[in-house]
Amino acid sequence: MILIPRSLGFWNTISRRVFKAEYTRPGDESIRKNIISTLNEEETAAYIHIPYCTGTCWFCPYARHPVSKNNIDEIIGKYVKYLKKEIRTYGELLRDKNLRIMDIHAGGGTPSLVPAKYWREIIEEITSSFDAKPSIAIEANPEDLKDEETAYGLVDAGINEFSLGFQSFHPELLSRLGRRHSVEDSIKAYDNLRNAGAKYINIDLMYMIPGQSLQQWIEDLEKAAGLGPDEITAYPTLVLENSIGYKMIREGRLPEQPGMNVFKQMMYAAEDLLPRRNYIGLEIYGYSRHPDWKYVTVNYEMEGPLLGFGAGAMGFTGAYEYQNTCYPEAYGDLLSRNKLPIAFARSVSLEERAIRYTTCRLFICRSLDKKKFEYKFNQSFEKLIGKTGFKWFLKTLKLTGDIREEDDKILLTRKGLLTAHKITWAFVMNVPCRMVEECLKEPLPERVVIP
Repeated sequence: MILIPRSLGFWNTISRRVFKAEYTRPGDESIRKNIISTLNEEETAAYIHIPYCTGTCWFCPYARHPVSKNNIDEIIGKYVKYLKKEIRTYGELLRDKNLRIMDIHAGGGTPSLVPAKYWREIIEEITSSFDAKPSIAIEANPEDLKDEETAYGLVDAGINEFSLGFQSFHPELLSRLGRRHSVEDSIKAYDNLRNAGAKYINIDLMYMIPGQSLQQWIEDLEKAAGLGPDEITAYPTLVLENSIGYKMIREGRLPEQPGMNVFKQMMYAAEDLLPRRNYIGLEIYGYSRHPDWKYVTVNYEMEGPLLGFGAGAMGFTGAYEYQNTCYPEAYGDLLSRNKLPIAFARSVSLEERAIRYTTCRLFICRSLDKKKFEYKFNQSFEKLIGKTGFKWFLKTLKLTGDIREEDDKILLTRKGLLTAHKITWAFVMNVPCRMVEECLKEPLPERVVIP
């Protein structure tokens, strides 16, 4: 089996129908008006994309561009200049709304490649542009943080949450992912961050790696829990047909992925093992030692509001979704001409947002609170979702025992966990991954239809 969209069968079909959308390239004035008129909440999150890597991981589906460490300071310095201008532009655009950025997540690419001095500049720009000092979290490559000075520098710069891409404790599995760090690098990076005073550390693990056994996965979970991180996230290895890894599997240069039955066993292994090590399942892929903290990733893309900064970033105000150009050159050129670097965008209906919110809360975060839904949308859950065909989908899942109702909540059951994973990864592969795939074809496409 290869874990591609069509391997998820029925759930892939549902995802393609529910989240089918058309994006176009609007004029700059239209973009600004739409962002101002649709961003109506007092608090928002922000995502920063760092599109540079010193190598390519074989299954990476995101916007990234190769860079040599020899000239990384020069390239990052130029990029940060434009990134700060974009942040400042949004601050000025939204000044009358008194908007507060509460959480920032930086992904890539490789955010840990950015020297501490530039992270200080980025954080200072956000603080001054939005009159707030938010929590800053970055995805980090163990190869970068095995150096003690780098780890201390990033923490001192103001980054307080890290997601370390361990992926596996088995060297042969790291090799099959195209990772360049060693197991020793991962442990050293973790120790450096702990000693530097990082507030929260997440360890990121991957399963469904080509040729991976169930026993290897259980060993990875045990070893990660033994280190005692604040959270452990467990993601399946998604195989996009435009990835290097897909071609390598097809050509027999990598083993096949485990089958769907092993996928189910691996998923439940995390669900059963980690709670016994005092980790709480706050998301279907995230297990935290803290009931009130998790390393947030997919949630804001689904629910909004989210401001996207950087080449390759996606933003979602709640009623307006946009994708920045994935090309750093085009990104800098647009900002140098005082234009927002958005490649394409679309309006999102209230009904679609309600479905996205429900999907995120129920199938990623494990439960939907109807009272919170009503507060957010100013309509009852039954009334708003009742206007859509999604209500029949939920009724079916209730009959099959995948979800259940309790007071004012709808809860995901243990049986429904497999269904939730299929729904989530079908969405990820068909929507954000497809958006990036289209955006990488050319800097500013006129029209994009996904899936």
